Amino acid sequence: MRLFLTVLFLFLSYVASEPTEETEFEAELECPQIPDASCCVEKWDRRCVPRNCVFYVMKHCPDRKPLLFGRGSKLAVKSLRRAPAKEEPKCGTRESGYRPCTSKSVANKLFMSCCQLYVSPDCHHMCHYETDHSEAKKMLLDTLKGDKCSLRNFSAVLYCASQNRDNRRCCIDLDLNVPQLRVGSRCLRLCDPSGTSIDRISRQDATCFFNWNVIMFCHHSGIREL
Repeated sequence: MRLFLTVLFLFLSYVASEPTEETEFEAELECPQIPDASCCVEKWDRRCVPRNCVFYVMKHCPDRKPLLFGRGSKLAVKSLRRAPAKEEPKCGTRESGYRPCTSKSVANKLFMSCCQLYVSPDCHHMCHYETDHSEAKKMLLDTLKGDKCSLRNFSAVLYCASQNRDNRRCCIDLDLNVPQLRVGSRCLRLCDPSGTSIDRISRQDATCFFNWNVIMFCHHSGIREL
């Protein structure tokens, strides 16, 4: 028994004094010692993880846990790379929801400048991009009830609103020609500056003008950056 204990003691002493493969490997790689706060951002060789980072990563940035282990580490490193930035959709397009390219204040100045050239002063109150449904409806009713702003100016107002751009695609996407309106594609002529001159209003036109705010939104979205 005494002989067995002596042999066991000598064996353990040998093992303790013999440098392990891991110790030699760490010495060869010169495993870094980094502050705890850097454990979630610092890069290291997966074969030589800083000892102090093991529990810190588990607690504060568990998405880096695969880096603590050999298996699956390549996938983990790849997942940490920043994904390519998605290109923002261009303004004024269907992909951006027809988000205008210009601010409303700038667009309104362009609108009014055109109206000062082509529209009677009595109709200048219409020369702004009113996209609020209630306000647009009130403005049109006041205009139609009055006798100062002639309907003959409506074509010029729409021309200035569009800045000579065809915005029918926007009007279609915003349902200005859906069957529920029961006017076919009649409203789309208000979205195209080359459309038929508007010198009289029928019941069908009234349905289109009821959506004046949508028409103004599409004309505003059609203006490109200067």
